[in-house]
Amino acid sequence: MLKSAVDIGTNSIRLLIMDTAKMRRVFKRVDITRLGEGVGKGLLQPEPMVRTANKIALYVDEAKEYGTIPEAFATSAVRDAENRTEFCNMVKQRAGIDVEVIDGDTEAKLDFTGATALFSKEVPKLVIDIGGGSTEFIKGGETVNNKFSLNMGSVRFTERFVSAGDLAGLYKETENMLGPHLSDIIGTGEIIGIGGTITGLAAIDIGLEEYDASKIQGYFLGAGNIKKMRQWFSMASSEEIRSLKGMQKGREDIILAGTAILEKSLDMLNAGGIYVSDWDSLEGYLIEAD
Repeated sequence: MLKSAVDIGTNSIRLLIMDTAKMRRVFKRVDITRLGEGVGKGLLQPEPMVRTANKIALYVDEAKEYGTIPEAFATSAVRDAENRTEFCNMVKQRAGIDVEVIDGDTEAKLDFTGATALFSKEVPKLVIDIGGGSTEFIKGGETVNNKFSLNMGSVRFTERFVSAGDLAGLYKETENMLGPHLSDIIGTGEIIGIGGTITGLAAIDIGLEEYDASKIQGYFLGAGNIKKMRQWFSMASSEEIRSLKGMQKGREDIILAGTAILEKSLDMLNAGGIYVSDWDSLEGYLIEAD
């Protein structure tokens, strides 16, 4: 039996149709809608809400073609917004489905379930999910034993630091936010990264003409290569970044912030790099619901 879900993120929304019994993805679609534009102001803006709700309605129609109606969950941008009820009502009206606004702890658990599903369970793991509005850190083995969510993300930090040309401020804030938690997660056996920033960096590092999940899954992204990409992003124009092999269209103006967050986090963890998972909270949501 097929199941489906829609993940409503800060930068993008995603539809997944999955055969959970066989642990097999049947269909996946990703669209950048920038729901979290102006996320630092505490309100979802009218235009992003409309375009996101309209796109979700199309997702519902697509899912119905597979004989399933998707469940929807929303993360950082929606849960932090004062007008989240207005947005959820809009989705209900336009797409006919309810939106579950999950908290940071739940998001972290789903991240861990999805990210580790295709990896060996024998080695303890730390999962890092850099989203548009927040970054989740989840440590565990067979089960999660430490998790936390920090309000640093590629969209949020682009608006706060990169737009002001303050990369030093971004590094300092990352250090301030992660520092108090560092002793709880440092030295974990294996680090796995998920989310558009990290999978996008892997695609760029490989030089993919078209995104190929089979080449992304399990790829090791070295810290040195991450630093080199961050240095290049710092100097390149949006047009140059957009034309880069492996670069996802619509992510060119936020990739620097996400890369800098990852670079600083791995540096603080004394890590030589990060394994990349193409599976994340979206797969985790359907696995947990099975």
